[in-house]
Amino acid sequence: MAIAQGPKSKKDLNFELNLMPVFDILAVCICFLLMTVVWVEIKSLETKQSIGGQSLAETNQASSFWLTVDESNNINLTIKSIKNQDKQYSITSLRGQLDLKKITSLILSVKNENVSMAHILPTKNTKYDQVIQLMDVLKQNGVKDIGLSPI
Repeated sequence: MAIAQGPKSKKDLNFELNLMPVFDILAVCICFLLMTVVWVEIKSLETKQSIGGQSLAETNQASSFWLTVDESNNINLTIKSIKNQDKQYSITSLRGQLDLKKITSLILSVKNENVSMAHILPTKNTKYDQVIQLMDVLKQNGVKDIGLSPI
């Protein structure tokens, strides 16, 4: 046993470090890591970038919808076709809300354009539920790939 050197100190210099709390925290961290890895693997969603992630030769040449939502929830729908003949439509809001019936009827009326891609361009004041409703309407009407522009 080591004893402190000095004129008046006779304290023991050996001490025990309790490592059980360290092992407990380590076990919890390992469990959390394993659960996170399993959850990420199960809940993963295969996504791809609709424009810009591939070369021009690999890009799917198809018509697309561009839906721009303005400050008062009016929608400007632009159909960008392969032939560079863009068509623009405007849908006014219904008491500050998106008019989903008009959007659906307009999408169905231009079904002959073979549109399989859409891009939603909201403003910073657009509510999330309205963006989700727009995405639902597009999916229900056969649009496969939907992109969302960052606000």
